[in-house]
Amino acid sequence: MSQNTSPEAGVKTVSVSPAPAAPVSISDPQAIRALAHEARLTVLEELFASQATRTATELATRCALTPSAMSYHLRALEKYGYVIRAASEGDGRERRWKAAGSQLVLGSLSDSTSAKNAYLNVQLNAFRDRLSAEINRRDKERKEGHEPAPDRAPVLTTGVVFLSETQRKEFIKKVYDLLYEYEDLAEPEARGVDGDRLYYMLSFLPEIRPEMGD
Repeated sequence: MSQNTSPEAGVKTVSVSPAPAAPVSISDPQAIRALAHEARLTVLEELFASQATRTATELATRCALTPSAMSYHLRALEKYGYVIRAASEGDGRERRWKAAGSQLVLGSLSDSTSAKNAYLNVQLNAFRDRLSAEINRRDKERKEGHEPAPDRAPVLTTGVVFLSETQRKEFIKKVYDLLYEYEDLAEPEARGVDGDRLYYMLSFLPEIRPEMGD
């Protein structure tokens, strides 16, 4: 699942593409503030990216919460239209949940900057925690004598490229096309609770030059 944040487009969470379900468009600032919680963010990542159903117990294991606490968060997400109840499976003793659509789109909402910033802070903090965990894991491997493979992905890569407006649009499109290609390759069983996950964060920021006197 990828996020694209800009003043024009707002915050966009993309899942499997293409998908038969319609996108979920959120335009209520209070609904955006409801996302400013790490467990709820994890639930949305899981359900929208997998496009599969999950029980409160399954989602609770991914957030280190109790099933009852997770049920509370799921009901809150249901209230604002992010998730819906799914058909029962097996003996049907536990309710299943799924994403309310193929992708979640949060509008630009120029009058709700604080709500969007709260959501972005949760996103950035969650990614920072993942970065720290990966750094610690690699340090532990080195101390145990396991050197990383030469082709191992870097923990974080940043930089700048010099592109015209046309090239910039082409570059961004190619990056997202590659993501969509690999999202579509995942078989249903690979999207299960125990499937391997690779988290990423993308941000394309055109330069904003300070004006004289700032």
